[in-house]
Amino acid sequence: MAGGVYILVLLVLLATVGRLSVPRRERTPLRTWTLRDGYYNVRRGLAVLGAHGPSYPALHEAARPVAQRRS
Repeated sequence: MAGGVYILVLLVLLATVGRLSVPRRERTPLRTWTLRDGYYNVRRGLAVLGAHGPSYPALHEAARPVAQRRS
């Protein structure tokens, strides 16, 4: 039960971030949202937050061939 509530809160948060990333004139009113609108707002929210997420230099270093790695 708690996991479902957590997922629901996370989806609402992502949809809110996605909606706020669109200019006010282009936003779809909340009362006319369909599941498709919610889905695309969640995807947009993930893209916005993913662009500002932490960077892991160790992962980038591991992806390089051994000959190109810094010592």
